[in-house]
Amino acid sequence: MADAYVSFEANRYSVPWVYIGQMVEIQDEKNGILRFYCNGHLIAEHPKQMGRYQTVSMKKHFEGIRTATSKPVPQPTPRYVSNSSPEVLERSLTAYEELAEEEVMLQ
Repeated sequence: MADAYVSFEANRYSVPWVYIGQMVEIQDEKNGILRFYCNGHLIAEHPKQMGRYQTVSMKKHFEGIRTATSKPVPQPTPRYVSNSSPEVLERSLTAYEELAEEEVMLQ
């Protein structure tokens, strides 16, 4: 799969998208840092994940990427919601107390 991630020890780490399809070398510094190189140039650095099946991404690695149609990836548009909370009926707690008393009497 061609994406901007490199797999290392069952985890995935992002690299700048311009390196998709390129050979990337990983250097484990043994101090909790992984360094990613392409043609001898440092292209990314991430903290090493101790777990498995985790994905580590940096937003800047995907900036400027285009879709298959060569259009810029659309940015999410904020949406205004006029009434963010539903209308709720207000009633006195005595209505619930009466229901609770009926339940006790029926048992």
